[in-house]
Amino acid sequence: MTNNGLRNLSLAAKSVAHVLSVHPDGLQFPALLERVLATSTHGDKRAERDVRRSSIAMIKAGWIVIDRGHHWSLSVEGANAIERYADPGDFILEASRRSLQGWLSVRTPLYLYGVQALETFFLEFRAIRRVGFRRFVGKTLNKEKWHDILPLQAPRRWAFPQLNVQSLEELIQELRRTATRYSEGGHAVYLPPESLRNSTFHELAEHYPSDAGLKIIKKPGGVDDSSYTFGFVPGDSRVHVKLIHRPKHLSLVACLLFCEGVGPRLYDFVELQCRDQLWTGYVIRHVSGRTPTLSECQSGIERLQNLEQRGLLKVLLPEGFSDPEFECPSCSSNALMGSNGSFNYVDFQNFLLTDYGTYLTTIAREATDSSHFGDRSRLRGGRYLYQSVPGVNLPGKRDVSHRVAVLRGLMDEAGVSVHNRLVLDIGCNIGMMMAQYLKMGAAWCHGWDRPQVTPHAERLLLALGCTRFSMTGGEIFPEQQLEDDLPEFLHQNLDGCILSYLAVRGHIGWLKALARVRWSVMIYEGHEAESESEFRQHIDKLKNIVDCTVIAFKYYLDGDSDHRPIALLKRNGAVVNAEE
Repeated sequence: MTNNGLRNLSLAAKSVAHVLSVHPDGLQFPALLERVLATSTHGDKRAERDVRRSSIAMIKAGWIVIDRGHHWSLSVEGANAIERYADPGDFILEASRRSLQGWLSVRTPLYLYGVQALETFFLEFRAIRRVGFRRFVGKTLNKEKWHDILPLQAPRRWAFPQLNVQSLEELIQELRRTATRYSEGGHAVYLPPESLRNSTFHELAEHYPSDAGLKIIKKPGGVDDSSYTFGFVPGDSRVHVKLIHRPKHLSLVACLLFCEGVGPRLYDFVELQCRDQLWTGYVIRHVSGRTPTLSECQSGIERLQNLEQRGLLKVLLPEGFSDPEFECPSCSSNALMGSNGSFNYVDFQNFLLTDYGTYLTTIAREATDSSHFGDRSRLRGGRYLYQSVPGVNLPGKRDVSHRVAVLRGLMDEAGVSVHNRLVLDIGCNIGMMMAQYLKMGAAWCHGWDRPQVTPHAERLLLALGCTRFSMTGGEIFPEQQLEDDLPEFLHQNLDGCILSYLAVRGHIGWLKALARVRWSVMIYEGHEAESESEFRQHIDKLKNIVDCTVIAFKYYLDGDSDHRPIALLKRNGAVVNAEE
């Protein structure tokens, strides 16, 4: 090795040590490398190679410690070495004397490449073996139908024009300034509910349940151009990172874990606009409980393993469930017990959805028996759904896609939008129209239906990636106090909300609450073969309860249903357009 090469290696080692000395909480490798390169006079590629080579000697000497969160920090021995060996050359040579690997990394330039090549080969081999070669090829070359359709819900964008946060460092500085407490992982930062309410993002907190926390992806970008991973760190499998779902599809993983009782409820998938920079985040129920006991954790991990055995998901990490991320009892701080005693695995990026199309179909079939108004047909294989389900090849009496196309036409004609509005869906059935309202950008949907229907509706909506909803299960009666059924945080959005009253009037009549709730627009649908004169008579009865006007109207057919009326009614004196 030339004296010049040793000198460059020595300077890189001392630079790494000095950067870590001023960051006692540690840095992840991308952030560490960024700071070292900022002071380097060599090219980035050469400087990065020197950093990696010199780090081997310092790590093997015990001067640098890497925790399970991939944070690099300087040990006490490392801090003492900085003082003891002021000369960079003496510093790196002393580190290299502590181990054979350290000596080889400093003395033999090709050692780094050999070690990296061998480690990479076995790492990638284990990653491919975990997911299966056929699934690996399918994931990288092909996409299943659900992949293009889901999640159905449109992400909600929150604007913070006063906040100029362009980089991760600026984001962290802002959180330190305003949030009382936050936690930082390899790819995301998390604000618990109290910190969220005290932070610059407090406006967001007001529109979700009080137990909502915010998980912000470290890599800047919006829903369509962001990725969950924040660069590579030594030891990462590129196969593993490549297979990690995009942020929007990770919302489906989170919903699956919740539905199977091993994860917290996802409330929303959002974009945070800080002037001209977008950040992607997840609004998620905070788990405030303790670390599970060893037996509680083992039981929870067994349930996760069962999901893999059922073909619902795969752990992407090359070591699978043997990885420290699943080591009981804490699972690298990813395992927590909820206040109700339930096991929660709070990190979801290391799971790959495997046969999600079959999972969707299974949930839709389970909803068939509970979905009222569906019919039986020998040609269709027996009982079938009342509402068709996006991404699922199962028959339905009502064609949701055509139904929505007609509705969108009327809404455009009348200048009506559900965007950023609360939608109340009376008689929601299995929730497929709620899913469409969320796809149109509704702020939140609350639905009412029979108690045997709503559990299936909730499960199906979550499987479709719809999270901004709540439901009330029970028989609907004329004196129903709709306001009392709503979660507290929705009351502020009642004024000017949208009512969805689709094909239910004949079953429940006009609810008295329609006069009290300050809705702006009602989306009304009549029943099969209902004549226009009958429609007008029914609307006149509604006008006896609340002052309103028909602003759009037509007849249409969809699915196996006969012709029926659909209309938009404006509550007189209310604002129709959400932008007004």
